[in-house]
Amino acid sequence: MTPQQIYQLLNDNKIEYQVVHHPAVFTTDEADQYVQNYSFARTKNLFLHTHNRKNYFLYILPEDKRFDEKSFRQAVGSSRLSFASSDEMSQILNVTPGMVSPFNLFNDRQHQVSLIITQEVLKMNELIGVHPNTNTQTVILKTTDLLALLKKIGTTIQIVDL
Repeated sequence: MTPQQIYQLLNDNKIEYQVVHHPAVFTTDEADQYVQNYSFARTKNLFLHTHNRKNYFLYILPEDKRFDEKSFRQAVGSSRLSFASSDEMSQILNVTPGMVSPFNLFNDRQHQVSLIITQEVLKMNELIGVHPNTNTQTVILKTTDLLALLKKIGTTIQIVDL
């Protein structure tokens, strides 16, 4: 899905949002310098898979938190994890490294990826900032609207308390 298609989907579902245009960014630190005047939950997105590649996860956590694999595995009941490769990002989410975002799940036609989001993210701010399948824009919208839209398209969503 292109950013324009995502905006049309948001409009069709009467979801309020704001778009911030900026140069290409590949890390949360880079992105923060362009959105510092906006208030929303600052997060990072990790694309993970079990070692047998039977389960894929898009994990959203606060940008200042470290990934704790053991706690994550216990919370979702999975085996050992690895970060997905750039080939897997391309094949499943249709993006390249630096563009991983919940909006990528619109490209996951087989519904291979479960969205895992921490309770902490939901408590940080009612708004979240995410890339619309490009790392040159940030879309700011209500986290509840984002999750409802993803659920509507069939994405499995799990809220965890880590």
